[in-house]
Parts: sequence; C-alpha cells; structure tokens
Amino acid sequence: MATYILLYNITCVSFFMLSFIAILNPLKINIVANKWFGLFLFSVGCMLLNLIIYTLGAEGSYTRLIAFNELSRFVMAPALYLSVLHYTSPDKTFRNKEYLHFIPLALFFLYLGPNVIITTHYKFIGITLPVMVSKAIPVLLPLLIKIQLVVYWVLAYRKLNEHQKNIQLIASSTGSVSLRWLRFLLLGIAFMILLWFNTLFFKARIIENFSTIGYVAGVLCICYFMLAQKEIYPYAMDELTEIDQVIKEERIVTTKLRFSADHLFKLKEELTVLMETEKPYLDNELGLPQLAAEMNISSHDLSYLLNEGFGKNFFQYINAYRVAEAKQLMLSEKHRHFNILGIAYSAGFNSKTTFNTSFKKETGLSPSQFMQRYHANIAAALNN
Repeated sequence: MATYILLYNITCVSFFMLSFIAILNPLKINIVANKWFGLFLFSVGCMLLNLIIYTLGAEGSYTRLIAFNELSRFVMAPALYLSVLHYTSPDKTFRNKEYLHFIPLALFFLYLGPNVIITTHYKFIGITLPVMVSKAIPVLLPLLIKIQLVVYWVLAYRKLNEHQKNIQLIASSTGSVSLRWLRFLLLGIAFMILLWFNTLFFKARIIENFSTIGYVAGVLCICYFMLAQKEIYPYAMDELTEIDQVIKEERIVTTKLRFSADHLFKLKEELTVLMETEKPYLDNELGLPQLAAEMNISSHDLSYLLNEGFGKNFFQYINAYRVAEAKQLMLSEKHRHFNILGIAYSAGFNSKTTFNTSFKKETGLSPSQFMQRYHANIAAALNN
C-alpha cells in the first residue's frame, strides 16, 4: 500500500509540474495548443489527487478539495481535444466558441459548486434539489464522464488522421511535424483512461496492481514527448493564412480556376527550371512557403499549380525530385562509398522511413532492391 501511495504521489506531482511547464511554455512553441494541453495535464493531476485522498480514506477531511477536483473531470476531455485541434491547425488564436465545450463543466459546477464554496449539499442556485434528482445525478455522472471522454478522444484521433494528410500539402519532410508523438500519446492516454475506469468501476485486482506503474510510465512518456515537440507551423501570420486556405480547399471540390491555361503552363516551366537548376529540394526542411517565395507567388497559388499542373501535392512533388537525385547518387562512382542513409540525406531526405516509402512509390522497388537489380544488370552485361 505504501509503495502504491508513493507512486501515485510522484505521478500526481509530475502531472502538475508538466501542466505548469506546458502552460508557461518556455520554448514558446505551439503556444495555444500547449496551454490547452497544460490544462488537460492539470485536470489529470486533480483526478489522481482525489484517487490518493480516497485511497488514504481522508475524504472526510478534504470535502472542498475533492469537490474542486471533481470539477476537473469535465475539463479533461475538451481540453485534450482543443489541444489536438490547435496542434493540427495553422490558426494560433483562441476562439470564444471553444469555450462552448465547457458547458457540461458549467452545469456540473452549478450542481457541485456549493460544495466547493460552502458545506451545504445538493443546492442548485439556492434551491434544494428533489430527492430523486439528488440520487440520480451521482449515478448518471460517471456514465456521462465516460461518454464525454470517449467522444472527445475519437474526435482528437480523427483530427490527427486529418493532419497526416494536411501536412503533406505544405511540408516536404513530415517526420518532425507529423505529430506521430501525439498519436502515441493519445494511445497512451487511452490506456491510462482504461486503468482509471478499472480503478473506479471494475476494480479488477490484477489490473489494479499494475495501474500505478501504468501511470508512472504514462507521465514519463508525456514528459519526453513534450520536450521533443517542434513548432508545427513555423511561419509568419500572412503565410499561416495562406496555409489555412490551402488546407481548407483540400476538403472541398472546387472548379474555380486560379490561372488561365497559358499562365499555368508558363508557371510549370518556371518551376521545373527552378527545381532542375537551383535544386531547392536538397534542403530537407523545405516547405511550401519557402518554395513559393522563390517562385514569387503565394503558397496558395503554388499549391494550386502543383495540384492542377502536376497532379501532386507538395510532399509528393518534392520527394519525386529527391528520389531522382538519390538514384543518380546511387549509380555514381563518386558516391559509391555512401550507405543508403548517407544517400538519403544527400538527396534531401531527413528520414530513412520517408526515403524508403517515397523511393518505393516512385520506382516500385526499395533502395536496396534497386541497387541489387542495378548490379545484376551490370553483371549480366559483362557476362554477355
């Protein structure tokens, strides 16, 4: 018991510390998203604090603190969703409509608020609740909390899936901005939620024995991912507006023409010359706004040019050039001493996974298969 209490205390304090780090955000990255995420972490800390109080059997001494912590249960799910929403959106501002997600919290506060401020029980705006309602609310609340968590978790996961597609519209290397860490984090949160549900409702003893370890592992993972995160959209406000338009247009089918056929053909030629002479794709951090600036057109116009003129998004277009560059390097005597990873980096890739995936999509072969076939062809030619 003492060990469990100690681990719960360490985890609880860790969540509170991480929440303050996320909210204060010393690195000043993903500012709005991290504030919401910090609020989520704080609410998890409150949840664990109540768990500690109940485990110690001290609920009678901390009535008001318990009531305050109970309020956090209706903060946790919407705060998580809103953090994911801002991580995946170029929009970096708070919107008043986002506070509508906390209507259940407001209603719960009207029900539970007097327990936080005064000691009178079951008072609702100065009116004593009917006995049936007072008995029904404690039964319904756990169910409502479970439903809210599941719904918001699903919404957050869907947002992440959309982000995987949207990021390819503006980034040539998606590894550092794909938010894959947040996907793993959501899966970890789902696991921790299951542990919490078991503690509250099912009380399976085998799972309970490992729940504290699960919480500690979860907080360590969150700490690592928070420190490893990068700014998702590191662009100026005018560029963010352009990017937001690009992403929104991807969701709808439009027949609106931005260029005439002649102007489209001219821009295609200019872009091809730029790519073949300047080779901007060798910059492994190349993004849509940077290439648009080199073309002296807007990000929105460049995205349209790639879609209509080449039938590709930005990620596909840039990495096709990188694959072609990699093929030349692989067949070059000068670079024969390079390994596959060295070839990938020299061609502009910053991820072996992206390199392998893009190479196979363009050639139908993995890089190693491509080299094996090349050497086999040379051997066959020498034998003939």
